[in-house]
Amino acid sequence: MSNHSPITPDLSDSGIRYFQAYDESLGLWPVHYKAFYVSTRFGQTHIIASGPEDAPPLVLLHGALFSSTMWYPNIEDWSNKYRTYAIDIIGDKNKSIPADLCGTRAGYADWLLDVFDALGIEKSHIVGLSLGGLHTMNFVLRAPEKVENAAILSPAETFLPFHHDFYQYALSLTEPDGVENFLTWMMTDRNVLHPVFAEQFHAGVMWQDGLRQPKPNADGFPYVFTDDELKSVKVPILLLLGEHEVIYDPQSALHRASTFVPGIEAEIIKQAGHVLSMEQPQYVNERVLRFFSK
Repeated sequence: MSNHSPITPDLSDSGIRYFQAYDESLGLWPVHYKAFYVSTRFGQTHIIASGPEDAPPLVLLHGALFSSTMWYPNIEDWSNKYRTYAIDIIGDKNKSIPADLCGTRAGYADWLLDVFDALGIEKSHIVGLSLGGLHTMNFVLRAPEKVENAAILSPAETFLPFHHDFYQYALSLTEPDGVENFLTWMMTDRNVLHPVFAEQFHAGVMWQDGLRQPKPNADGFPYVFTDDELKSVKVPILLLLGEHEVIYDPQSALHRASTFVPGIEAEIIKQAGHVLSMEQPQYVNERVLRFFSK
């Protein structure tokens, strides 16, 4: 099913364990894929491509610590219509290999522009969840000519600051039961993570790698966009939030987005929390396709 690039990064034992767990998660990918690297000025970026090569492009940007393998419940439906490119965000825990971290908002947009150029993408649809949703909004504001339209799912900050509980649980991830406590807080009894994927998440948390844990930057992420920035959006946006979101109040996020982003379509999905693409994949898959087909 795969075509792996021969790149072999210099990894610690925990990094090797993580790469093995990543490959096991890719075993959940239900359609044919090609896995490869492209070069950017910030390092080697790992990509999982699926779908017809001549179909319109759809770029997927994952949540923090989840990697591109998180899209396994969505990729079959989306790859039926699009050439999907699930991109491992450089600097996060995944298979991308950072050389020079692009820690600023402008730098991250430049990184994604490099990826688009390497893939030969003139203009693409984009789906981003959590950290990937934040990257998507940043890219929409900095390179709108490259974005057909965008679906932003449970974005990290973007519209509202994180609830203080987020930092409490995130900072405790590496403690005993930290991963389990974090997932229980985020998903409660809706935890739908496949055991193989859950193991990859745990391995990513335990993989201590300075290049893949960028330090906070005053001009970086996380970030809440200003009213004027949101008003300047020129790309059609779909915002999906879960009714059980815990990183901030979803109703307040929806209200702020609807108030300032021109023409945004925004809704709150029932029986879903932060990782709504995995919690309600059938609905999310169809809703995104409907939006992109307009």
